[in-house]
Amino acid sequence: MKTHDPVGVALAGIVAGATAGACVMTAGVFTLRFMQSSGDPSLETGGSLLMATLFGGIVAAVAMGWFAAASIDDGWRRGVVAASSVFGAALLAIGATVADQMFSLIGIGIYGAALAVTAVLVHRTATRLGRA
Repeated sequence: MKTHDPVGVALAGIVAGATAGACVMTAGVFTLRFMQSSGDPSLETGGSLLMATLFGGIVAAVAMGWFAAASIDDGWRRGVVAASSVFGAALLAIGATVADQMFSLIGIGIYGAALAVTAVLVHRTATRLGRA
């Protein structure tokens, strides 16, 4: 019989939160690059868009990390999982610039889609580990 795996849940929660947050941040980069390809947005518009998606990515990382670690009873430990997700999201979001430089707009889209799929799959894994 399987037992509850709190370490696995915590690690899966960090990865799920990081990929969800990076997905939101990558969507902002994708949107900005799309706007630039169809017309030149002002610097203020682009900066505002990136700041909004940065904030949205942080919120998504914290929320996904917190909810993926729902089976961890201690609020402090769930908070550490959520906070760690933000740092992972920032590191993964750097990949959007690499995808942009190497493969342009299509690369950013594929990278964002891969992040979204990974976030969903790892969240399901964390939930399964929490129920085991």
